[in-house]
Amino acid sequence: MNKNLKILIFLILLFIVFYPFYKLSQKNIPLEKNIIEGEIKEGDTIGKILKDKGISEEEKHQIILKLKEIFDPRKSKIGDTFQLQFDHDGKFLKFKYFSKPFDFYIVEKDKGAEKYLSYNEKIETYERIFSVKGSINNSLYESMSNLNINPEIIIQFAEMFESKIDFFTECQNGDKFSIIWKAWTDKNGVILKDVRVIAGKYENANHKYYGFYFEKDEFKGYFDENGNGLQSGFLRAPLSFRRITSFFTHSRFHPIYKVYRPHLGVDYSAPTGTPVSAIGNGIIIFSGYLGGYGNCIKIKHSNGYISYYGHLNRFAKDIRRGVRVKKGQIIGYVGMTGTATGPHLDFRIQKDGKFINPLKLKFVPEKNITEKYKKEFERIKNHYTKYL
Repeated sequence: MNKNLKILIFLILLFIVFYPFYKLSQKNIPLEKNIIEGEIKEGDTIGKILKDKGISEEEKHQIILKLKEIFDPRKSKIGDTFQLQFDHDGKFLKFKYFSKPFDFYIVEKDKGAEKYLSYNEKIETYERIFSVKGSINNSLYESMSNLNINPEIIIQFAEMFESKIDFFTECQNGDKFSIIWKAWTDKNGVILKDVRVIAGKYENANHKYYGFYFEKDEFKGYFDENGNGLQSGFLRAPLSFRRITSFFTHSRFHPIYKVYRPHLGVDYSAPTGTPVSAIGNGIIIFSGYLGGYGNCIKIKHSNGYISYYGHLNRFAKDIRRGVRVKKGQIIGYVGMTGTATGPHLDFRIQKDGKFINPLKLKFVPEKNITEKYKKEFERIKNHYTKYL
């Protein structure tokens, strides 16, 4: 083959490859989309995100207006994700908002009519069971977090054994744990939402503790291997991963005021942002800034108990006076607001108007499995014990 023929063939091949792209560009059809993805962070709003990504005020207004037809932007949560699509000229094409666990809310521009359309899509989900085994190295939270276990699931595990183990005083390096939980995933097995711990085991040098979730009629909660209830009306502590820096006392040397004064609660040192849970069911009677307590929440419980949570960095979504909360529900996050030398939670309990030592609170397990449900409970227990 001579040199001129080789050149001709090469030019023909170039023409075949690049001519379609030339025709598309002549028709002003974009060859690719510019896609921006992100996550809702503290202080973000959908309007702010659209503005920060270069959307004009007029177009931002139109997008939010259409979005409101299918989703209330005020209900956006930290951790929700979004996707913005633009054409190669930077013009808006589509806004996709992902509200966990299962829904996409979409606003896109109808190219022909120059108007905006909105619709939502459901993600195909699957219920799956996950299990993890590990051993304690430093703390329960850190050890489980290192295995990529969701903090919500860690809290549930700690709460399951609340009447048996104090994970602050009794948790030792080398202790072993096994956990089985249920979650919703996408088709690729990616967890969209963790649901519930369904079985667990904690083993130290002296004992093996088992817990199983059982739900039937009036029985709903965690039980040990003998069907005895594991849960009480109160949690042992409002956070599962912490160390105590100040105990309940009527005479403590205050690190800031440099005088001896009562400290009628317990200080739990934990990193800023550590989730804080309500220790029991109740109603919020105060949520706001309270002098030296800083950001503080007070919860009124039954039988004359009131719990205090001070120095919070921030409150959880929808936490305000008059709201009813459940035991274990996240109400805020550790901080150092008010009079504080470092991030910690000032936790206090009143009983009939008098402060009492939270560490001496009695924990009485709730009801046990009756004979009527023993056989069904045994079946569930035997199934999951094989994997613990």
